[in-house]
Amino acid sequence: MRDMVEDLKVTEAVVAKSTLLQRIATLLREVPQTKDAFRGSDGFLLLVHVLSTLSTAIGRRGSQSTRDVVACIKSVFTVASEALKGHAANLEFFEVCFFVPDGNTMIVTSKTKEFIGYSSLSDAADLLVCNAVTADVTLGCLLALSFGDIFLVEFFSSLRTKLPETEAMHIHFLEFAPCLARISLPGAFSVLWSFTLRTMNTDRVLRLIVYRLLEHLTHSTHRNLAVLSMQNILPHLFKSWKANMSSAGDDDTEHRILAKILRRLFEMGASTQDSRDLLQCTAKQDGTADAEMFELLRSSAKSRWPQHFTLDSCSALVMSSTEMKTFPAHGFTFMAWIWLERMPSEPHKLFSISFGSSDVVALSVGSNGTLALRSRAVQQVEMLPKSKLTTSRWTHVTLVHHNHRSSHPSVCLFVDGVLSDSLRWPYPKFDEMSPATFMVGDDVAAVESSWCVASAYLLSVALDDDLPRFIHHLGPRYSESFQDQTLIRFLTYEASTSLNMHITAQGALLPENSQLKKTIRGDSIISDSSIIFRVVPQPHDKKGQFVTRGDVFTVCCQSLDLAVWRISGAALLLRLVALAQTPHELSRALSVFSDCLRNSWQNSDDMERLHGYDVLASMLRARSHLINMTSFETLFEFLGLDFRSPDLSTVVNTIAYRAVALDFELWSKTSADIQRAHLEHFAFLLRASRYRKFTIKMRLSKLGIVRKLLFAIQSAWYPQESISLVVDTLALVAQSSFTAEEAIKPIVSYIAATLTEESRSSSSSSPRSTTSRGDLQRSSTRDKAEQVLEALVSMMRIPSLHSKLAGTLPMPRICLLLLGSHPSAHTACQVLGMLGLSLKASLSSGKDFESASGWSILKTVLPRVWDRSVHDAALDILPGRAGDRSGDDSGSPQMLSVFLFALYQGLSIGNNNAEPGEAPSKDAIIWILDDLTKLHDSSSSFRRVFRSQSTTQLLLDGLNIFSPMRQPPGALYAKISAKLTHFGILVAMGNHISTSQKQQILDIVRPDTQSKGRPDPVDTSGSRLGLAQADTVCKASARLEEWRKSILVSERKRFRQTLLDLQEKRRRVASFEESVSASTTERDLWPHLARKRVWKLDETEGPHRVRTKMESLLELLVQDPRTPGHEGASSAFDSELLSLSQSELTSPNTVVVPSWTGEDGDHQLAEELTEDKLRRVRHQLEPGDVIEAVSTVCRIAGVDSFLGMLIFGRTHLYMLEGLVENSEGEVIDAGNAPEGLFLISGSAADVRNSQRAQRWSLEQVSGFSNRMFLFQDVGFEIFFKDSCTLLVIFRNGSCRQAASQRLSSIALKSRMSDTSPTPGSIIPKSLLRSRSSTGAIEKELQLAQRRWQKRELSNFGYLSILNQLSGRTPNDATQYPVFPWVLNDYVSEVLDLSSPNVFRDLTKPMGALTAERREAAETRYANLGSVDEEPFHYGTHFSSSMIVCHFNIRIQPFTNMFKTLQGGDWDLPDRLFTDIRRTYSSASHDIRGDVRELIPEFFTCPEFLENSSSLDFGISQTTGERIHDVKLPVWAKGDPLLFIVMHRRVLESYYVSENLPAWIDLIWGCKQRDVESANVFHPLSYEGAIDLDKITDDLERQATVGIIHNFGQTPKKLFTSPHPPRNLEGFLSLPVTIARGVPEDALALARDQKPFKGKYPIVLDSAVSNISVDLFDGKYSDMRPLPRGAIDLPSIGHEQIEWGQNASDRSLRLVSHGKVTQVIEQVAPACAAVADQDTLVTGSGDNIVRVWRVNHGQVAPSGFVGASGRPRRHTSSTLAMTHLLRGHTQRVGCIATSRTWSVIVSGSEDGSAIVWDLNRGSYRHSIWHGNESLRAEVYLSAINESTGYIATCSASHLMLHTINARPIARLDTVHALITSLAFHEREYSHLDILATGHGDGSITLWTWNADGTPAGMQAQWEFVEVRRMNSGEGVSDVALGSVTALKFIGECLCAGYDSGLTYMWTIPT
Repeated sequence: MRDMVEDLKVTEAVVAKSTLLQRIATLLREVPQTKDAFRGSDGFLLLVHVLSTLSTAIGRRGSQSTRDVVACIKSVFTVASEALKGHAANLEFFEVCFFVPDGNTMIVTSKTKEFIGYSSLSDAADLLVCNAVTADVTLGCLLALSFGDIFLVEFFSSLRTKLPETEAMHIHFLEFAPCLARISLPGAFSVLWSFTLRTMNTDRVLRLIVYRLLEHLTHSTHRNLAVLSMQNILPHLFKSWKANMSSAGDDDTEHRILAKILRRLFEMGASTQDSRDLLQCTAKQDGTADAEMFELLRSSAKSRWPQHFTLDSCSALVMSSTEMKTFPAHGFTFMAWIWLERMPSEPHKLFSISFGSSDVVALSVGSNGTLALRSRAVQQVEMLPKSKLTTSRWTHVTLVHHNHRSSHPSVCLFVDGVLSDSLRWPYPKFDEMSPATFMVGDDVAAVESSWCVASAYLLSVALDDDLPRFIHHLGPRYSESFQDQTLIRFLTYEASTSLNMHITAQGALLPENSQLKKTIRGDSIISDSSIIFRVVPQPHDKKGQFVTRGDVFTVCCQSLDLAVWRISGAALLLRLVALAQTPHELSRALSVFSDCLRNSWQNSDDMERLHGYDVLASMLRARSHLINMTSFETLFEFLGLDFRSPDLSTVVNTIAYRAVALDFELWSKTSADIQRAHLEHFAFLLRASRYRKFTIKMRLSKLGIVRKLLFAIQSAWYPQESISLVVDTLALVAQSSFTAEEAIKPIVSYIAATLTEESRSSSSSSPRSTTSRGDLQRSSTRDKAEQVLEALVSMMRIPSLHSKLAGTLPMPRICLLLLGSHPSAHTACQVLGMLGLSLKASLSSGKDFESASGWSILKTVLPRVWDRSVHDAALDILPGRAGDRSGDDSGSPQMLSVFLFALYQGLSIGNNNAEPGEAPSKDAIIWILDDLTKLHDSSSSFRRVFRSQSTTQLLLDGLNIFSPMRQPPGALYAKISAKLTHFGILVAMGNHISTSQKQQILDIVRPDTQSKGRPDPVDTSGSRLGLAQADTVCKASARLEEWRKSILVSERKRFRQTLLDLQEKRRRVASFEESVSASTTERDLWPHLARKRVWKLDETEGPHRVRTKMESLLELLVQDPRTPGHEGASSAFDSELLSLSQSELTSPNTVVVPSWTGEDGDHQLAEELTEDKLRRVRHQLEPGDVIEAVSTVCRIAGVDSFLGMLIFGRTHLYMLEGLVENSEGEVIDAGNAPEGLFLISGSAADVRNSQRAQRWSLEQVSGFSNRMFLFQDVGFEIFFKDSCTLLVIFRNGSCRQAASQRLSSIALKSRMSDTSPTPGSIIPKSLLRSRSSTGAIEKELQLAQRRWQKRELSNFGYLSILNQLSGRTPNDATQYPVFPWVLNDYVSEVLDLSSPNVFRDLTKPMGALTAERREAAETRYANLGSVDEEPFHYGTHFSSSMIVCHFNIRIQPFTNMFKTLQGGDWDLPDRLFTDIRRTYSSASHDIRGDVRELIPEFFTCPEFLENSSSLDFGISQTTGERIHDVKLPVWAKGDPLLFIVMHRRVLESYYVSENLPAWIDLIWGCKQRDVESANVFHPLSYEGAIDLDKITDDLERQATVGIIHNFGQTPKKLFTSPHPPRNLEGFLSLPVTIARGVPEDALALARDQKPFKGKYPIVLDSAVSNISVDLFDGKYSDMRPLPRGAIDLPSIGHEQIEWGQNASDRSLRLVSHGKVTQVIEQVAPACAAVADQDTLVTGSGDNIVRVWRVNHGQVAPSGFVGASGRPRRHTSSTLAMTHLLRGHTQRVGCIATSRTWSVIVSGSEDGSAIVWDLNRGSYRHSIWHGNESLRAEVYLSAINESTGYIATCSASHLMLHTINARPIARLDTVHALITSLAFHEREYSHLDILATGHGDGSITLWTWNADGTPAGMQAQWEFVEVRRMNSGEGVSDVALGSVTALKFIGECLCAGYDSGLTYMWTIPT
């Protein structure tokens, strides 16, 4: 071999090379041992060399030289194939490099010195592929190499000859198909694909061949599909398919083949970006859905593949352990997820443990799928016949071997979590000292097999018999370490239901201390140390490296549901449903929706967080006409129904079921067949399912389905033809849960109330009136109630249900209740049936019925409605009824009296003694006489009834009134007379009648036999019935009527409550739906559908209460999931349904029911409905919170005011707008509130339907201050730790006082629990947390003054505090913070701050800056005094709401406020704020100008100077220019930011510092009303000038309010003596106590000689990643360096957050005192930062930023992370997720947070940084690095706490932006890699400093300015180097490495290095 290789090296001729290569190939084939020699002789390198030289020898096509080259190419690849085939060492020689989802690259290489690689092969073959002569053969050779079959060399050239005949090509392709069995060298195929990709677009023939090849491979074997999915083929094919769609009509074949390939590839799984591309194409530009893309998306959603290994034939995953010398003492457990593509040809090992050469334990699978166990302790192989694996599905196999289990089987085998086999088996024992080897797979037996492993574990604990079931339910995607205390959250709905079924079935058999129940509770069963090995598809493990043997291929696929989760979560699925506009599209969208939720716990959690199922129901309601049977079945299969096997149906998702399946209004709007299917699904669940008991008890029992169905019947949703189905469903559901509260009382109450109401309506209407619409509606309503009644009677025929009903309600009395006074025949018939059943069931029922005067009432009521049905029903109750199975004695004797009285009434008609409508007809009389005659003949028990003389007397009365002598003429009357006579004779001849009555009957029926002179018959019935029973019947009827009325009122109130609840829910769901649709940005999946973002000033405050952040108006629509809607949902109900009379509405809240409803008091039917006046707001409460106090308030925001309710809960504070309490304490819409509720002028209180809701936990309250409003002491302002504030005013002082007392106690508790400083707040804590008493204000004022004098506080900061202490607030435009004009120069090109002339004179008010203006002011003052009016100098004020809105007109919400103040329109264009110079001139010089001062925005917010919303302000009349941005001074160089920076610099200048006390005296001090200073304003602008409460005249009061509101208010006076001066010695920018600072003395910074050690010396063995600083009493007390993957929790020095640095560890850990106390798995953290002691932010490898709440030593709240099955009290802190922030498209690599500014900045590999709002968890801005074609990863970010500036860094640039992402400066970093960032922090600095650490160990200090801007150009900012500090400065040579962490601590700089050391850079004093 070596000789031949050497010969080849020196051979030049192509033919000779071919000959040598053929000989080498033969030798390699025949003598495999020579393969090592070939590699050792540089054979592979030689092959690449030969291949690279062949291109020069190629001649013309067909020439001999070309044929020689082709032969040589084939020979090269033949040798390569033979050398690589089956040889592990040679295979390692080549690089195996594949792309996996999201750009991660998995590389397994040999040592570098031996490395050849497919890249070398690619380079060598490049020229051959480029040459058309050799291209096909080279591609064929690469294909042959890929599959290890040289026959494929001619593949491309041969198939090319068959085209363009596509059919011929397909036939010829089949000849090659057997050779395309398996891609054995994926690397070679990758080279082939890269070559074909280059030419496919231009070579259609090649394209068709490649597509046919890919079609075959994607449909052949799983391994081939897996290899292709890892080759990054999908995005290229998808791009081609998209391009092909437009021209698909030209060649449909290509398009169809591509679609088939793509479908298979997407089913295998796709990267997030590929899935994103597919989803993007689903929505067209016009917002409609793309049908083809939807189909592809639907197939993609079916993907279920987890990441896994494929193992073919002789292959295995092997791990060795030197630590394990023997088996675990108590037993072991092996678990694996396995997928078999086909059964092995012979027994094949799945798992084995060996010590030395032979296996100690081995588990194998046979050719029929049966598992077998073998161990060294038992020599034979034990077959386990019950344990079988099947192909093409994931199966979970668990082998548990117990050591000490003498009484039970010691080996248990579980398949899919269920115990399948167990046997007695000795525990392995051995004496060998060899290390243990664990193997998954079989590397010995040459067995044909193809299978996959998703994960495999070996545990040193023996699991009990129930835990494998739980682990199985975690699914094959779970590959973590079982350390998460809330493993149950990883269960899908189906898994959770299955587990619940098991636990329910086990019942008491499953003890509380079982491993299963412990795991559910959150106890750890499998400790991290008990995991001996864990094999998952990441090629590393912390406890040892596993190696692969044979053909093992790692498949890192990702299904669509995970991609959806990463991209946008459940909101995306809902938006897909919203896209649907046809039935087909809706069914496809619902299919994707259900598939992406069914197996994804993440999306399921997200769905619940968004209230997504309610939103889905709302969307479907609007699209009900699109719902077809496919959509219905898709939806209900997702809910748990199985239409193929109904017996397997249950409810797996109760939340979705309640929201969707039980929305009867939704389903009532669908077609008839869907309505039927929907109602029939209850039969699936409650009758057909084998799980019906579980479903009823655990799923449906608390859903109130009966009441929902009754409400649906009442609400007239369903058409009349569907009502019978609804009633049948009602009966079915009621039977399943036939309890008093769930079914019995609701149904009976509904029937009673409805029949009573209809009875009233029908009795009040005239019998002769024509049928109206109302009559039809009433008949429909009665018909529904009668159907329900009929269903109830049918249920009573079931003995068990009847006994429950009788045990709940007094049935005989209920019969009378339902019968009513004017029943229909149908009602009477059903009630008689009910009565009959009750009488048969209980002997006491008859007595109860009689005691309630039941028979007498029946006599009164039944004759009116006596028809055939009533007659038959009544007949059934008579004794001796023919055919009665109960015997002759059954029946009720009293019923005969009802028959006889009905007979009497019927006979009375002919005698004119009864109205025709009040008695039975003549036909009915005949029925009665016939049936009574038959009964008398046939039944002795019937005959015995006539023993009762009163009964016989009724017959006598009838005979008497219808005697033969009195009968009218006619055949009918003759017939009646004959029958009556016959019946009378029968009775008279009977043995049971008294002699006297017998004689009386005979006297009547046989008059001819009697003696003459017999007196006329006397009608005695009236006297007998009337006198004896009328009084009793009257009382009984009255009691019944009272009962009916109480039930009717109760039901009406319940219906009204339900309706209001439904309307409120609809309003809330409408807002949730709006949130889903509004949560779109320019980075959205469908940017063309995103709404335009309009910006407004965010109310969140930064330092000094500065408001400079901008927020999108859309953000306000994306509310908290509990926030109600903006628009009232349209009601589908008739107002008549709410009709309660005034007396009924104002009746007591509890309905009083007559005491006789039941003897024991338990048979109450009318429920005690206590009216909940706060019902409308309770849904806003946090879970478990209770309302403790409510106040109607008005929230003040600028000039707007919003009526609402301030609610104090036990745990939270709520501000709900749009709702108020009326005088009776009931919650009503603000629009219905009485006028004049609050005195507000200038803007009417907002009473729109807007119902914005805000909530804060009481722990977030940091303090409050009482506030004046219109000089009334009726308000307060609350400050929260999240930098939010709330200003509310109350109706009067007493209401405010009560609320203040509550707030005081809340703030006190907050102070006791809070140990950290309130970040960003300039107001001292003591002030924030106290009532604003005079003493407190004085104390804080003195403190602030001292700090300002000592320069510890800037001028801006001091003025902010004075504004705050005097009651000024950004929340109230009438009391907005006031700041001075500080400049006089707005024309110079450069500001000279050393000249006093550029400054405004601060000793004078604006109105007296010039002699002319002063003179005018003094004249005005004198003139007013001369006419006995209180004099003042100025008719305007320096601060008013109009001035504030005038300045801020370009930013919302001030734009709208300005229009409000102007009556709805802009002012004249020339009167708007357009030019700073002109505005100053008007305020300082113009004789007719104003005297306004400035607002804080002039020093903080550049956005207020720009018309970013492009508002149309009109055209100036003086200049003719369109008014746009504000014109700036020349020195601002056209840049608003430069103006703000310079203006703030002026405010902090020497001159202003020196003269500011004089201005303070004018505004807040001793000269506030000084006549000498010309500083007196309108008297109504001063506090205490007038008391509004003393003005009784409404008009005068309103006018006074208007003056105060619009004119302006002078701040509260704070100083009575002249303000002291500031200490101006030394550097003005530094406090008096600090001599030198970094900006002032940067060159003096020097590094300490020794590394920093701190209190607790920590030496890191890796790079310093983060520097943690301890704060004590607001000052730095200690500093700790931390490695990568760890950060400290502030103020809790012993707690840390940690995360792993490798891909297999995807958990976040909370560590306390060195012990892990909480593990949260499947988060994949990559970076983290702490915003404050309560907030943690993490960035993850799944592209998501997560915000966590840190709960300190409390119960973990129920969130979608960190909440276990039951509350668990923790001594250490716990984490609970609060927000998921999606926007990045790749891994998030860095996080910076600022509580001061309430922002998060995240940097990502996608080349962008995103600015997020920390409070809302919402997207704000993007900062992009690089262009679209080249995005550099943003790996560093920092936020300046004092200015809000944001620094972000990538490999290409360092960029600086404002808090609103306005670009400032940019620095190219390509040549100086930056490794760390830190801002120098100071409250105000004249020179901002940013420090950057570098890879060479140096540190650079930067500042930025626009000084280099060319004249006449707009400002151009740039970074300017202040100083570069090399690593060696000030210290001897130390190998420090790069600077990996930087942090300024005061005026010192702390630097952490790659070496793990930390040094301090300080300025020598």
